[in-house]
Amino acid sequence: MNEEVIQKMLYNCKGDKVVHPLAMPLKESLQLISNFFTNNSNNKLCLVFPVKEFAAQWIAIPSALFLIESDFDQFKNEILETLNKYKKGDRLILNNDAIVEWNGRNTNGFVFKHKEYNSVDEITINVKKISKIQPAPSNRKALSSYSKVVEAINKKNVNPTDRLLGIQTEGNKLFNKNSICLISKHIAFGNSVSEILINDFLIEEYFKLGKIDDSGQASNKSPLFISNNLSNLALYVTLSESISKIIIDGFSAIRERGTDFSDIDVKNIPTILITDLSEIEHFETIADYGFEFFNFTKENLVLDNPTENSPFNFLNKKLEKYKSFHIVKNISENSELEAIVKKIHSIQKDDSNNDLISLKISLIQLINSLSRVVHVLEPNEISGFKAKIDSIETFFNRSKMWLGDSKQLIEESISLLKSVIKKFTENPSEKCSRLEELIRKKQYDYIICPTEEETKSLKNFFRNSYHSNYPSIISIADVNDNLISSKPLKAILTGWAKSNNINRILSCFLFSELTFLFYQFENRYYNSLQKRNKVHSEKVNSTVNVKGLPSRNEAIKSRSFAALYSNDTIDDPSSEDLIDIVNFELRLDNAQYSKYYAKGNIIESIKAKRIDFENSYFIYTNESHKFLVINEYFDKKIEHANLYRKKIEGLKTGDIIAVINTDRDILVELVEKHTKPEVLSSLKQWTNLWKNLLRDHYASTGNDFKRLVKDLRKYDCIKHEVTIKTWLQDEARIGPDDDADLISIALLTNSELLNDNIKRVRESITKMKGLRHDASEFIINKIKAQIYTLADSSIINTKVTIEGLGSVFILKVVEVSNSFENIDVKYVNRLLEKEII
Repeated sequence: MNEEVIQKMLYNCKGDKVVHPLAMPLKESLQLISNFFTNNSNNKLCLVFPVKEFAAQWIAIPSALFLIESDFDQFKNEILETLNKYKKGDRLILNNDAIVEWNGRNTNGFVFKHKEYNSVDEITINVKKISKIQPAPSNRKALSSYSKVVEAINKKNVNPTDRLLGIQTEGNKLFNKNSICLISKHIAFGNSVSEILINDFLIEEYFKLGKIDDSGQASNKSPLFISNNLSNLALYVTLSESISKIIIDGFSAIRERGTDFSDIDVKNIPTILITDLSEIEHFETIADYGFEFFNFTKENLVLDNPTENSPFNFLNKKLEKYKSFHIVKNISENSELEAIVKKIHSIQKDDSNNDLISLKISLIQLINSLSRVVHVLEPNEISGFKAKIDSIETFFNRSKMWLGDSKQLIEESISLLKSVIKKFTENPSEKCSRLEELIRKKQYDYIICPTEEETKSLKNFFRNSYHSNYPSIISIADVNDNLISSKPLKAILTGWAKSNNINRILSCFLFSELTFLFYQFENRYYNSLQKRNKVHSEKVNSTVNVKGLPSRNEAIKSRSFAALYSNDTIDDPSSEDLIDIVNFELRLDNAQYSKYYAKGNIIESIKAKRIDFENSYFIYTNESHKFLVINEYFDKKIEHANLYRKKIEGLKTGDIIAVINTDRDILVELVEKHTKPEVLSSLKQWTNLWKNLLRDHYASTGNDFKRLVKDLRKYDCIKHEVTIKTWLQDEARIGPDDDADLISIALLTNSELLNDNIKRVRESITKMKGLRHDASEFIINKIKAQIYTLADSSIINTKVTIEGLGSVFILKVVEVSNSFENIDVKYVNRLLEKEII
């Protein structure tokens, strides 16, 4: 790392004149990376931040600039060698401006001919004044005048790269032989740098970013490539030796493409993984991949204090919260709830008894709902709880004859639940009294409820009670980066909200103090989760020190991330077995969602993530599907609200999305309605040709997908298996993006029709995509117009009818799963409803 260059780099957001140095943790990361690869034989280093935000992107940018500097030192003679390739008489464009004729070189530089001036037609130019030379096109052969040539070589184009690095490339990048590849979603990189200046220049003015597509092809030569996933990079490195370093933004990229990572790893390319505490459960797996570790624990974090508009202010705010983070547990007692929970957890596991599973889930859900009551119940809420227990009892009576030994436990639990509901209708819950006491004694900024329904109920209670001033009341889905603040924030969580959500608010570092308002059984859940987290964090201590040197003995003495919760004691007796809450919840989820998992033939599945909404709905979605995000329509501060289309990578908890719930393909209907029949028929003929041929060949293999992939490889198709699978499955997929794939399919299927009409098929694909795009814009505009007239919080989690489209659900995201699952294709990108509520 060139420390002098780092000191010279000053950052600011576009429109803000105040500049800021690179954030201290990022500076230290760059130095550590440099030292590590200088002093270690291992090619893999993992940096663990409390929160990483855009750390990978910010580390990649100066790393690319250092690479430019290094390549220039090694290969600057390439510029001269390139100039020497021209022959006497060649017409060239000098510095993008003057037309000259190559006439060799002498000791003072290169000799060019120009239009005769005062009996002279030659000029010798020092190489430092030549920024660019390229052959002149056929329509520009007339030599420029002497004055034009002088003007071209005296033109001072500002070159920010040369100025920053102290080199003289004059914009010539022929020396640039190596590249860094950042494994990150393009949207994440764009969000991190699009409005940022370094020394008054945009990143794109230093170098043009390159992108590696899903065929392993690079958009252009660049010192910094972005690849959406490891599969694309794996294809690229089979064709190129230019990648000198890999930076991976989050372990999820490896977890989802482990085989591709192994293929890349054998090439021994220096690799840096940037992760944070949100991926704590995978720390041991990261170590199994052979990474060395440096943990930015409290004692290793040095922070600066940038102003509000600093590009790094967001990161610094969260790291400050991490350093001051404090947990408080406030435990209430309810002997009946405690007894019910113990009975439910003592029921023997029997995955074959669906009725028992349904009863167990329903009871747990009702217990959780009751345990989160922190206000005086309204009559309609009392009726709702009574209806739920009556429904459970009816189902129990219908199925109790085959519940075996579990029958008595469930019967006793139902009786106790009725008693709890009766008591809550007559007197405030234990938590209700405790919450009021906490609010009176201490200043809190937020009360966090596990669900939106509980949030609304608590707001109504405080609004109608004697409280005139109370904290903001939000649901756990609203705990996202919109809450970030430079001042200390204190929050109360009113009950258990599933392990994933608890870990999310523990690792988001938006609060300085977090109070958990729990009953005893919720506290045991929490202790189980924290015990698990501590085990994960203690599995991985720093194996290198801040200088990048091995320090295994030092690491044993140093504090791990487990010290984050040093004040958070597990106060259950050590002799009492803690329930493994994570495994318990996984079993419940499996009972709820197992029917959607793919079974059998691989072609019948798609890798998808689950998005849960605040009501009973959820959806499995693949990487490419886009959602209509309408958050701005509910923000009264935004005058001109926009609707955005985002893939799952861009979604966060609290987002409000519009989902068209229909089995009809609205886009297809609109295209057919607004396109002349003869035109549509021709387009369908050519856009369906490649897919029909591919499906026919797949059928001829006996639907053997692995054989299909193998057959395509014989004809130079290098697309990832996931892409090939979508060609077969996805009816919305109009055509491959690359003509080379059409050629491979034509050769595989021995189709002269396709082989002779590649251009025509491509034109048809392009036209059909245009028609689909127009139809999509039409749908978006219809939804915009309707939502604009209705947009207030009352329509969230409801269904609205839009003429011509049908039912559109307005849904709030409460959770996005961390990993992809193999989901049966018929359930992907469809709105689904939970069967056990």
